[in-house]
Amino acid sequence: MERELRIGQHLVYIDEYRKERDSLVLAIHGDPQGRLSYSVRKSARELTEEERASGRWQLDGSDPPIYAYKQDENGHMIVEYKEPGEHWPCLNLIVVDDNEGAQDQYGRQTKKDGVTSIVHWTDSSARGFCWRWPDEVMTGKAAPTIS
Repeated sequence: MERELRIGQHLVYIDEYRKERDSLVLAIHGDPQGRLSYSVRKSARELTEEERASGRWQLDGSDPPIYAYKQDENGHMIVEYKEPGEHWPCLNLIVVDDNEGAQDQYGRQTKKDGVTSIVHWTDSSARGFCWRWPDEVMTGKAAPTIS
């Protein structure tokens, strides 16, 4: 199933107590379809003499260099991609107040402070401070199931 994040979309936020709460997306920090691009790199210490001499690896600017980035024959950095849905971006969310009595003439109120840089549950080793799709079921470290 193809998915795409959008501002104002309903998601489920899992708080620090692992309580699931309704939330809305305020900001998306990355590709809304879950595509991730990243540079091909390795530790600068792992470069062989042959790789150093090839001119296909660019050392980072730190002293001493920490990483080496692979380049094509024109000197452009080589980038790899994960397929859509393999990695979801961090989000800023506004969360519905967990106090059911917090209502006004428009309905249930939201928390005054939103939560920021919240990762999808599959990208987190913790089981709190993360988000999931409303039809996802969190099941250990396995891939989510759709209900």
